[in-house]
Amino acid sequence: MRFALQDKLTGLKECKEIFESAKHLGFDGVEITHFEGAISKDTSLSILKASQSTGIPVSAVCGGYKHWIGDFNESNRLKAIGDIKTSLRYLAEFGAEGLIAPAAYGMFSKRLPPFNPARSEEEDRKALTDSLLRIAEDAEKYNVYLYLEPLNRYEDHMLNTVSDAASLIRETGSNHIKVMADFFHMSIEEANIEKTIKDFRDVIGYFHLADSNRLEPGKGHTDFVGPFSQLEKLQYKGFLSLECDLSEKQGSKALVETLGYLKGLHKVNI
Repeated sequence: MRFALQDKLTGLKECKEIFESAKHLGFDGVEITHFEGAISKDTSLSILKASQSTGIPVSAVCGGYKHWIGDFNESNRLKAIGDIKTSLRYLAEFGAEGLIAPAAYGMFSKRLPPFNPARSEEEDRKALTDSLLRIAEDAEKYNVYLYLEPLNRYEDHMLNTVSDAASLIRETGSNHIKVMADFFHMSIEEANIEKTIKDFRDVIGYFHLADSNRLEPGKGHTDFVGPFSQLEKLQYKGFLSLECDLSEKQGSKALVETLGYLKGLHKVNI
């Protein structure tokens, strides 16, 4: 297992400083957040230089688009697809393994008023399938992944469980689309996180780490011991990226302690 650090948790702005911080703290990779639209050539070059100078790889990009691949607005949906296609080309250039995208975030929840979505479930699935098929062409071309992220029921209505995302992925038939499984969302939606990891090991390609309260692992009530044991049994070699809020005002202290906690789980299960 490899542990990555989401860039914004460093509190730094300059790309090189972010990668240097991740290396100093002991992380194996950096996850880039980028929600200003498609990644540009200049941004790509800055990431590449920072990665090469520190020897720290880019685990994934969270973002690289505007709007959503499951957007109710058709022009927005197509814009999201176009942005992702552009970003995937740059991911290949600076060595990121994949790009993370949910169906949508905050667009609609069946658990909150007005309770009636703008599309039927069949129409949602049709739109998402079309988006994934279009994106898969470029993911395969550049040999990178799209990591499809299911969100909890209060943040999205289309894909809430790993099973939801896996079903859609298998329908596309592309092995360059994988599930991005987030421990925070799984703590709400999955009956048993350990079992979910085992059952969907073939389609899970990446993990986000956060506890039940969205703080760093070990600060809530999510069980990490069982799932980490399962990952060891499966010989998971991919990234687990820290995406959470921090309990300490001194972020570096919290990050060092959290990485120690995670590596301790890793050692216990070897």
